[in-house]
Amino acid sequence: MIEGIKTQCPHRLPMHILVMTRIMPSHSLGGMQKQTMDLCTGFVNAGHHVTVITTARNDGVVSEIIDGVDIRYLEGCKPGYYSRKWNSLCRKSVTQLHETKPVDVIHSQSMGAIGILGWARKNSIPIVSTWHGTSLTEISTFFASASYHPRYWHWLAIMPFRLLKRYFTMDLPVRLASSKITLVSPTLENNMKLFAKSKVITIPNGIQLPALRIKPSTNPVHCIAIGRIEKEKGLHFAIRAIANLDRKTQENVMLNVVGEGSYLGDLKQLADDLSINNSVTFHGRIDDDKLSMIYQDARIHLMPTTRHEGLPLTILEGMAHSVATIASDIGGISGVINHGVDGILIEPGNQQQLNLELSKLLENHDQINLLGDCARTTIESKYTKQHMVNSTIRTITSVTKT
Repeated sequence: MIEGIKTQCPHRLPMHILVMTRIMPSHSLGGMQKQTMDLCTGFVNAGHHVTVITTARNDGVVSEIIDGVDIRYLEGCKPGYYSRKWNSLCRKSVTQLHETKPVDVIHSQSMGAIGILGWARKNSIPIVSTWHGTSLTEISTFFASASYHPRYWHWLAIMPFRLLKRYFTMDLPVRLASSKITLVSPTLENNMKLFAKSKVITIPNGIQLPALRIKPSTNPVHCIAIGRIEKEKGLHFAIRAIANLDRKTQENVMLNVVGEGSYLGDLKQLADDLSINNSVTFHGRIDDDKLSMIYQDARIHLMPTTRHEGLPLTILEGMAHSVATIASDIGGISGVINHGVDGILIEPGNQQQLNLELSKLLENHDQINLLGDCARTTIESKYTKQHMVNSTIRTITSVTKT
């Protein structure tokens, strides 16, 4: 269950907010999924009715209500993916929904509303879209993480073409149809202002501040690497950094890898090949309570991603728990961490730099504490869930006629 936020509704009457997204926490863990659910529960706690339409679930569940949020999974489309089938099912589902409970505004997570743009225009329903990245930023991510084995060379031409096609056929139509566009990081502004300059507002991701607890000072020093387990997340760099520590230091460190995904088997094999199974624990997908316990014990957060992220929630969560963060200087991460003050930034994909920064931190526990304390202060001042929800509601309210 996700904790909601009590806030005063700035709208005269409760709105029916229709949220369109390809993925929710029930599909998999991830920053976008969590941010979507946090916004939805925030809307509900502000007095609005929220319906989420998303892709099908593998377990066959077609609907559920979580913290007052009505979530509907479109049976018949592929979980987590946009397709022609998704578009047709969306139009049918939204038409039926609107007949029983009229929709006031559509909140589209990136391209979520692509299948109902014509319906929204016909029915004069405004759209507000939230973007964590674009197909153009995914092209950069693709080249940063692609394998250059000969059998993959054809993908080096095909994938950028597919992403460009998606940019022109999906990204831009949703952007043009949106009355307002919210971005989770200012690093996306230059790209998103194309054809939409007057619509764009940056609303940073926000989190519920956890209670502060004293960090354990005994060995082993717990580190955390968390996220969807895909190659571009760079968690293999974190495992190699542990392996490259001197033997004595390595014996006093425990890396907690949290998450699930297609690259998990490769990471486990890597840890086995490097003979560091005693220094790495793979937790898989865990609930919020267990994750909170891991964050509370963690002293160092490693996020050596090569993906052009908007603003990863895991960065904010680690900093909110007073964890000293070493992260890639890429995407929205660069706008949150002030290098050397509340975290450490490294060049994406630079294994030697990660090794060096981790070793230096493990030799200086006072510096770990100082970075962690400053990180918490940064989150308290700029990145709370309440600010994110209230700012989004104000934006949505500004485009409605109610």
